[in-house]
Amino acid sequence: MSFLAIKNKLIAVPLRYGLLGGVVVIVLFLLFYFLHLNPLVNIKFIDILIFGIFIFFCLKEYRDRYNGGELHFWQGMSAGMINYFTIALISALFILIMTTLIDPGLVPDYISTRLDFLELNKQPLVETMSENAYNEAVTGVKSTTAFDLALDDFLKKSIIGLFLSSIISVLLRK
Repeated sequence: MSFLAIKNKLIAVPLRYGLLGGVVVIVLFLLFYFLHLNPLVNIKFIDILIFGIFIFFCLKEYRDRYNGGELHFWQGMSAGMINYFTIALISALFILIMTTLIDPGLVPDYISTRLDFLELNKQPLVETMSENAYNEAVTGVKSTTAFDLALDDFLKKSIIGLFLSSIISVLLRK
């Protein structure tokens, strides 16, 4: 197999898994939405599991099927990056569409949930931070926009993906 063919698979395989992972993230978002569980708050922990599964199987397929059973760290990180950026981008775009066009009420619901959380935990938060930092957090939550939510989702998913790609790349190296 030539280097060009391997390089193309190094892009094609994680892109395919990223697109599939993006669909799964959208389906889970909609499932939470229709179950009246705020998907902007409740789905964050499931993201780690989804990313782990899709990055693992992406790297495993590339290693076993297209790269002769070998996976270098740089290949794992490259494929992982394409994979998690694809999922994160699809998720962020969907959140932006969902919160601006389909149900703009999600943003005020998110703000209300976050403000309730801050108020409920005010004393411990003020003890660990300061009163000023707490007030800034409340002000920041009150000014949250749909774009902020989409950007936050993209950045958090990218950080999770980077972390998991590093670990899985090391585990699958041969």
